Amino acid sequence: MLKIKTLPNEFLKTETDLIVVSLFKDVIPLKGDAGYIDWFLNGQISNLIKKKKVFGNFKETVLLSSLNKLPTEKILLVGFGKAANLNSPKLLYIFSSIIDIVQRMKVKDFGISVCIKGVSDSEYNRIAGDMVEGILKGFSKIQLSESDWTVKIAEEDKRRFLMLNRLMRHSVETFKERHQIVLEG
Repeated sequence: MLKIKTLPNEFLKTETDLIVVSLFKDVIPLKGDAGYIDWFLNGQISNLIKKKKVFGNFKETVLLSSLNKLPTEKILLVGFGKAANLNSPKLLYIFSSIIDIVQRMKVKDFGISVCIKGVSDSEYNRIAGDMVEGILKGFSKIQLSESDWTVKIAEEDKRRFLMLNRLMRHSVETFKERHQIVLEG
């Protein structure tokens, strides 16, 4: 079974086995969730970028320990490439790929957030819709009846939380016909 929980609180306060965070090649200094995590980890991500070990290239992945500074054990940084080049096909592909990655890691409980802050409502709607569709596309390749999965999507902005819930309900309805899924939030 797949449980998708939308949570009306700060993403980095979400208890999970793993949090997935977007990293952009052209967003320096780091902003959003990546910036907060970098701060919590005393600049660990910035140092990796400075040493040219991490770039934010499209589909690049880096696994970090939270060093017990967040309510998760692991942090998966996923490269989204250049923020200016984000389009629906790329977003659908990357979010679907994230499900492949967490499945290979054998992580059944993870958190993820809509990857861009500070965008218009229509852009947020598009990105959040692509995220949800990509996640569901990734899960469509998995036998959900064999194990339980939990995806937690946090959105602290109340208005956007309601938008996200509407998108989730709409997207899940078609997916639900073929798979066992529970939507909470």
